[in-house]
Amino acid sequence: MNNIENQLTNYLLNSEKSIQEVLFIPHNAHPIWSDNLEILQLAQQQILQPLGAFPNEHIFAFVGVHAKTAITGKRDSLGFLITNFRVLTQTDYSVIGTAKNAQIDLFTKTQLPEEVVSKVWNDFTIKNRLSIEQEQLLALNSALKSVIEIVLPQLQNDDHLPNEVKKSSNIFERIKDLGLQGELKTYSENEKKYKNFSEKHNVGDIICGIVDKPFFGGVYGLVITKNGITSRDLMEDSVTNSWQEIKDNPATIGNKKEIIHAGQKNHIVPSYQSELIPSIITLINEIANGEILI
Repeated sequence: MNNIENQLTNYLLNSEKSIQEVLFIPHNAHPIWSDNLEILQLAQQQILQPLGAFPNEHIFAFVGVHAKTAITGKRDSLGFLITNFRVLTQTDYSVIGTAKNAQIDLFTKTQLPEEVVSKVWNDFTIKNRLSIEQEQLLALNSALKSVIEIVLPQLQNDDHLPNEVKKSSNIFERIKDLGLQGELKTYSENEKKYKNFSEKHNVGDIICGIVDKPFFGGVYGLVITKNGITSRDLMEDSVTNSWQEIKDNPATIGNKKEIIHAGQKNHIVPSYQSELIPSIITLINEIANGEILI
């Protein structure tokens, strides 16, 4: 751990100013920010704590920026929190209420640093809603790459990591793994809307889903059942696929941001939740392939 921290300190102190502005490590002397430790503490509270820290989890770095609410002055930590077990990527912020949980990417013994960086950065660019200047984006990407290149090989050499990430076969645990627990609600969490959807579209055994109800048009969105998936767009008929149909023709991203193409049919989720589609597709395909029990 000390060797990693020493290398990160050396990297921070010898980096360009643009890198130093977006990199924070547990070190009292920051070349730019006197409130470095406060920024790290805020990132821990906003990104790590809602997910729950692992036993003996240690934060190495926060690579990120703040979204500040003009009215309240509230600051939200956005970016990457790197620990000795994982990278937590936060792209959401909330003017009022609570931000969505960060995405989790666990480290393993067999990963290459460039593979981790590529996946994490790609997911960030897809989901990020904050307007960030190009120079800052380049600095975030560069700092993330360098931190992972320092941290991951050392953890692997220290025999600190598992050989592989074991996915849960329980649907509700897997939903947590994929960072969907705040949006993909169970029947009991959204009973009124699911009951309405079930009765109008003859859909039974709803396990979970992502639906909404505007003032006009009825409940729309997508639900996962024991038999497959059913979705409905506003002012349209419902569409259903069995798990076998999806196994034969796996789910992919459709031709619009809110569309999932599965079982040779198009399914929709509310457009404001379209950033969740890659994770929902992963879940749907894993259920169809029997990797997750329902």
